[in-house]
Amino acid sequence: MQNKSYLYSPNNLRNDLINYVCDIIACMHEVHNNLGNGLPEYVYQEALVIELINNGFKIKREYTHHPVYKGVELTCIVRMDVVVEMPRGNVIIECKAISELTDKERSQILGYLRATEFPIGILVNFGTRNKAQIERYYYKNQVVTAF
Repeated sequence: MQNKSYLYSPNNLRNDLINYVCDIIACMHEVHNNLGNGLPEYVYQEALVIELINNGFKIKREYTHHPVYKGVELTCIVRMDVVVEMPRGNVIIECKAISELTDKERSQILGYLRATEFPIGILVNFGTRNKAQIERYYYKNQVVTAF
């Protein structure tokens, strides 16, 4: 399948990212529709990786990043479940399989956005019954907003 990253115009980064995110979210819903709830997080993560690749996304699983403190790269790493590579800014995906998202999980994705300065973070919870619980965050100029 073709890589979707070129399908968006070069003029408006935020709108392009939103359109791109809609395609990623469709993959998340497909995984939840096929697997339902009640499985461990790693099962959903692997299925999502397959679905994203089958839909033309370039991804990195268990993406690692060295945070920077006062201009010095730290030796420790943060590890993100999945990163979708996009020429205009990568998208972080954090997968969960719990009964309900809490501020703990939200803080985790927000921390990843600040540490990497990637523009989009998606927190997905496959542990809910009817459909996946999905929260989207946009990072720009050191400000994170939900959209």
